[in-house]
Amino acid sequence: MTVQRQLFDHVAAAYDAHRPDYPGELFDALESALGQPLLRAEVLDVGAGTGIATRALAGRGAKVVAVDPGPGVLSVLRARSTSRVRPVVGDGNALPLRDAAFDLVTYAQSWHWTDPERSVPEAARVLHDRGVLAVFWNLLMADGFSWWDRFAGSCERLSMSYDRRTRDTDWGAALEASGLFRWVRRVEIPWTRELSVDAFVADYSSHSYVADLSPDDQALVLGQLRDDLSELFPDGVAQLPYVTRTWVARR
Repeated sequence: MTVQRQLFDHVAAAYDAHRPDYPGELFDALESALGQPLLRAEVLDVGAGTGIATRALAGRGAKVVAVDPGPGVLSVLRARSTSRVRPVVGDGNALPLRDAAFDLVTYAQSWHWTDPERSVPEAARVLHDRGVLAVFWNLLMADGFSWWDRFAGSCERLSMSYDRRTRDTDWGAALEASGLFRWVRRVEIPWTRELSVDAFVADYSSHSYVADLSPDDQALVLGQLRDDLSELFPDGVAQLPYVTRTWVARR
C-alpha cells in the first residue's frame, strides 16, 4: 500500500460501520483452495483496515496477523478483535514478516493499492509451500442504473483518482505471469445487499475518491446519491446487486 492508503484513518469509523461484510461462500472457497478448514490456520490479512475480513477469518478459528499502514484503522481493528488477531503496521509492498510463515495471505479490498511487481513476490515469500494467496473485492454491480451512472460520472469529473473501469482489471494476470504459483483461479460470488439508503450513502462517504473531495464536492455527490436512491426506494431500504470477485493462487 502507498501512503495514500492511510487516508482511511480519517474515515475509519464510517468504514467500519458501513462497509459490507463478505459472504460465507467466500471463506468456503478459501478453505477449498487450502484443502483444510481455516480453524487454526496461520493467516496474514494485508491492508486489513478496520478488520472486516480479519474478524471473519478469525471467526472461523484462524490465527490472523493483520497488516495495514494506517495506525488509526488498526486501532479500531484492535478494539474489536479477539486474541487470535495480531495487528502490525506495515506495507503490502514490503511485508515486515518472515519467510514461509503463513497458510493463507489475503488482500480484502486492498490489492489495488499495491505495486504488483513488489507485492506479488512479497506475498509468495511469506507463504509456505502450497500456501494460498487470495485477493478479493465486494463490487457493486450497478452499471446502467441511472442513479449509479450519475454518481460515478460526478466522481470521475471531480476526482483525479477515480475511474470506474478499474473495477474490470484482470488482477490475476500478474499472479500468473509471475511464475510463483502452481495455479490461479477466478471465483465470483453474486449476492444481494439490503441496507438503508442512509447507511449506503455513509458507506460511500468512506471510499477514497469521495473522502478526498472538498467538503462542497462531497456534499454534492453524496446529496445526489441520497436523493436518487430515496426516490428509487421510497421506504428507505435499498436492495442492491453485488459480486465478491476473487483471485485465488496456490504456491
